[in-house]
Amino acid sequence: MSNLVKVTENHNEIHKFKELFVSLKNGFRFSRLGKPFRTLNCNYFLDSGTGKVFMINENTYRVLECLWNTDEFECLFELVMSSEELLKSLKEIQEAVKNENILQMPPVEKMYSFDGEVFYDKDSPNVQTEHITLEMTERCNLRCKYCIYHEGEAGFRSFGYRDIDLDTCKKAVDILSESTKEEVYITFYGGEPLLRFDIMRETIEYSKKKLHNKKVFYNMTTNATLITEEIAKYWASLEHHSTLVSLDGPEWIHDKNRVYSTGTGSFISVMRGIKRLVEAEGVKSAANISYNIVLSDARVETLDEIQHFFRNSGYIPAGARISASYINTPPKKLSYLGVGTEEDRRLCESIMEGFDPLTNWSRGKLNSGESDNNSLISKDSYDKALARIHNRMLLGEPTQAFAMNGCCIPGGRRLYITVDGDLAICEKIGPSPFIGTVNEGIDYEKINKHYIIDFMNEATKYCNDCWAVNMCSLCYIQCYDRDGIDMSFRHELCVINRVHTEQALVLYHEMLEKNPESLAHLNEITYE
Repeated sequence: MSNLVKVTENHNEIHKFKELFVSLKNGFRFSRLGKPFRTLNCNYFLDSGTGKVFMINENTYRVLECLWNTDEFECLFELVMSSEELLKSLKEIQEAVKNENILQMPPVEKMYSFDGEVFYDKDSPNVQTEHITLEMTERCNLRCKYCIYHEGEAGFRSFGYRDIDLDTCKKAVDILSESTKEEVYITFYGGEPLLRFDIMRETIEYSKKKLHNKKVFYNMTTNATLITEEIAKYWASLEHHSTLVSLDGPEWIHDKNRVYSTGTGSFISVMRGIKRLVEAEGVKSAANISYNIVLSDARVETLDEIQHFFRNSGYIPAGARISASYINTPPKKLSYLGVGTEEDRRLCESIMEGFDPLTNWSRGKLNSGESDNNSLISKDSYDKALARIHNRMLLGEPTQAFAMNGCCIPGGRRLYITVDGDLAICEKIGPSPFIGTVNEGIDYEKINKHYIIDFMNEATKYCNDCWAVNMCSLCYIQCYDRDGIDMSFRHELCVINRVHTEQALVLYHEMLEKNPESLAHLNEITYE
């Protein structure tokens, strides 16, 4: 009888915690307040409002996971756990709420844009354009099978036939000349920008005069097939410059997708161009030339071959920066499911299966001791994922301010100039409202409407539900069509981002458990 009385007393005491649970929810789902996650050896909980991460015991993990999954306090009684164990865990959570200020993230009713609440004023704009990207041409001499400029790919346009003219480039440079920034950037983009090397060169010569009082960094994204000795020598002669070369790996891998319109592979032409550029750069080649791999096949054996190629090629110097990404797929319209709902969890689980094989490959290499982080082709993407966790917001009390995800400053940090002279936010965003022209300048009213007010009004509807809101790296991509805001393509991207964030949390804390010193270099890493 005494045991029955004790169990009854425990149940009554447990029920008292329901009031705390309801209060913490504040009319929303419990799942927005944090995220329980596991490594191979430990259990953790990330608090959304403060950024704190706690190591927790198994029972407390199961309690938090149950509340996260079901959003129902009564479901705790269905756990295979004694009433004493359940009560102990609830008391631990209550103590952390009181002493650590967790599980108290306020509603996301408004987002701040950048340095406080910025609304652009055409008479005194508080932004300075420091980086222009010039769309030199809509044309390309290759027809890579996964290129975003094929019809229907990821919402981008198809290839065209128009080129930018020198007058448009000069007017774009003039925009930079008005900046008070001492360092500015000019990126040449396409299509394949070297199809108009003549205009590139004239633009550079013009900028040397127009921007004589600034430190100008020149960047180029190229497939390298058109690099001649003349181009290589001229480009290498610039004081501050960098080149991003598209190269997928050894010939049999590269030529699967990076082909000419005839279907012929481009590997031999690419390597010839790289060789010329490396020779022209000399000792600066490792610092000035980086490479981007697009993975269409991420099996372990394929990644091993790509790794061997980049680390043993006679053309690619040791220390060169390498980035890797997966093929862009066309976005899909998805109804909003709600973070933590059963439908959302099922979708996350389906995405998690086989998700990010490059990271799994990297973990295998590091755990086996076969490679260190600095030698991996995945170092760039690997470090950026870890840096997002390492450099996250970390506060003593819940934040009262929420940033606009990973959005840049529209018209501020960078501008994308199309062949027609229209101004867009960047080259990656896809169809979206333009924010001015090189002739008329930046349209601050359009920025205010489309990229601050409309975005904030729409994003808060969904970001308020999300435990990852304060670590979100998503920007304006897939939030617009040409007329304005349209978030229907973004919901799937949000799910993928949450899966990736959880995976990064697990990876980071696995490394923290094994070798905390290996994370020290992340203090110096920034990401876009």
